[in-house]
Amino acid sequence: MAKEEKIATGIKGLDQLTGGGFEKNSAVLVAGSGGSGKSIFGTQFLMEGIKNHSETGIYISFEEVKDRFFKHMFVFGWDLKDVEEQGRFIFLKYSPERIAKIVKERSKEIENSIKEVEAKRIVIDSLSAYTSLFESESEKRKMLVALFDMIKEWDCTTVVVAEEDQSPNKPFSSVMGFMADAIVLMYNEREPKGLRFRAVEVYKMRGTKHESKICSMKITEHGIDVYPDAVVL
Repeated sequence: MAKEEKIATGIKGLDQLTGGGFEKNSAVLVAGSGGSGKSIFGTQFLMEGIKNHSETGIYISFEEVKDRFFKHMFVFGWDLKDVEEQGRFIFLKYSPERIAKIVKERSKEIENSIKEVEAKRIVIDSLSAYTSLFESESEKRKMLVALFDMIKEWDCTTVVVAEEDQSPNKPFSSVMGFMADAIVLMYNEREPKGLRFRAVEVYKMRGTKHESKICSMKITEHGIDVYPDAVVL
């Protein structure tokens, strides 16, 4: 069996945990609570493709305001306005309701935008806003399956962000992870002394022998750094 092609995430230290990066054209769920660094993670992933692989990246947001998002990411040295003007970064704002309609109607609206710019990496932020539309677990699962089926038709490596409280001491359990090829959990925990620490875990990665440990991570002036040798738990 041929070895699956991997793509670098651009997140220092993370590829050491994943056996070389994310599988090409896979769907990766990145889940964590507020302040854990999920949006930074997604942007850093896109900027790796833009800066080092001459790719075009697309950020699909359900909630974020474009100008504010650009301002926040500029703090890390990512001039999204500049790469947008170069045609290498696209920010798309959709309401969760519109995405649900696109999924139900099997519309090619997003796929056409992807093909137009030949995008290779996509971030969707946040899946939680999408799933909140559905009252029953069966409807939620049905619409998640439909969404991930659509994502896989795009032939892009896609990071899907989810706002979910995570704890290193509790097993991950979410209908969101059902269709994902990989799951990365991000933690923003408080120590007994009251200090906060951040950590990351590669919880699932189909077809890849990955490290199953929770490692320290920091949000620096350049983005996220993961420390594979600094095991938290």
